[in-house]
Amino acid sequence: MRLFVGGFPRAATKEDLEKLFKQFGAGEADIVLPRDRRTRRRKGFAYVEIADPERARAAIAVFEGFIVEGKPLTVCAAEDRPPKRGRHRGFAAIGFLTAAMLCGSIAQADVAATDVALTLNPLFGSHQSFNDRTTPPPVPVPLLEVRHRFGPFEIVAAGLPPIASAKSDDPIQGRTSTRLTIFDGTFRVWDPLRRFSVGIGETLYNQGTHYVDPVEIAGTGETQYSRIAGAHYEIGYHSPYHHGSVEATLSYAPTMLGTQFTIYDVGTHLRRADPEHADQVDGAVRWVHAVNAHNDILLGVRYINYTARYAEINSTLADRNCGILPVFGFRTRLR
Repeated sequence: MRLFVGGFPRAATKEDLEKLFKQFGAGEADIVLPRDRRTRRRKGFAYVEIADPERARAAIAVFEGFIVEGKPLTVCAAEDRPPKRGRHRGFAAIGFLTAAMLCGSIAQADVAATDVALTLNPLFGSHQSFNDRTTPPPVPVPLLEVRHRFGPFEIVAAGLPPIASAKSDDPIQGRTSTRLTIFDGTFRVWDPLRRFSVGIGETLYNQGTHYVDPVEIAGTGETQYSRIAGAHYEIGYHSPYHHGSVEATLSYAPTMLGTQFTIYDVGTHLRRADPEHADQVDGAVRWVHAVNAHNDILLGVRYINYTARYAEINSTLADRNCGILPVFGFRTRLR
């Protein structure tokens, strides 16, 4: 993929540009510095060839607006050279403006993108409820993620649809069957170099657990339904790294509110509703390896610490999930 790079000092050399773009796979032989035929002076722009389209798009995101000696660079995709200057200044100005407009439109097209990812996330951790602590089996939890980027803004929606229930037989809690639904949406804003971001969003959990064996009342099992939601705040980091990039996020949801409903298998026992409040810390680091221009492999690790307490029972612990989740996934760009 060929890039147009403008705005750097006329005295800049190929070595200077190579220092900027070598992290994206460009060498000195991939850089062209056009000169004016009459004066032999450099024209103040260059073409940089980067074989990997994904790394080329990453270079655009990093260097568009990058300040060099007090002036911002213009970096965009370019299939052909801009129109040559004519002998008249009027035509030269029109040609320059046309090239700038074309580069701006191409850059906008490269910046805007939508992709879809599917990851598997086995949990290695513990679950605690009241005084019970159990270690659930590391079942790979499939998470679906949709991301849309437009300019410095990004919208991410991730979640787990209610596709199946997980069954377990624990010496403390007996036979259980749990169905979990997760939704997490975040709106992010990136800095001009697309290195750091801040975001705000909403996290929602729907969980239903059926206890086959008696838990609270002898002679009857029970089913607990809980829904809890709250705003979260996020910081993020992104950087090119080894034929791909590194993505890192850290989010905190300080106040999540919801209610747990308990229904007993034996109809003579009245159902119960217990308000809950919770908080959550969620951190993740992923390495994104570009397979080709449209597909990535995702490898990483995630840490979650979720704690919920009953609001009306002296803040008794209702639920705590804490653990490490290895992340394995695949992402494809739709456009």
